[in-house]
Amino acid sequence: MVIIATLVALFLIFFFVRHHTGPAHLAMIAGLSVYEMFGTQFADWIHKLLTGVPLDLIQTGVYVALILLFPVLLYLRSSRGGMFGILRVVEAALFSALLTSLLSATIAKYVTFDSLATQISNFITSIEGTIVLVGIGAAYFDILMYHE
Repeated sequence: MVIIATLVALFLIFFFVRHHTGPAHLAMIAGLSVYEMFGTQFADWIHKLLTGVPLDLIQTGVYVALILLFPVLLYLRSSRGGMFGILRVVEAALFSALLTSLLSATIAKYVTFDSLATQISNFITSIEGTIVLVGIGAAYFDILMYHE
């Protein structure tokens, strides 16, 4: 249920706050790539500075910052506009689905009382590559269609 609530909340935010999602989509993918390449080393470095904080929690914080925090800040700071009509609904759905798919394993890990979250996380993980690919396509489409 928590993953579904997260998906709905993100969809509502991205639907009603009308900004361009393309740069934020690409920032999310870039954040994922940066985390895959340097996330563990960066978390280890932070752990050396903050020895009292568990390494697992630091890794999760770095991941959430790169995948959620920075892209959403970029989205909120981007110019107003974006797609219109049914494309707006699709764009908001894709962006929220992509973000939820990237965060679902983390959510399921920390919300252990929700067995549905674990099942949804396992399903989303199986199709995550497709979701990321469609999200990248939507990001480029949004950027190409952008005009002032």
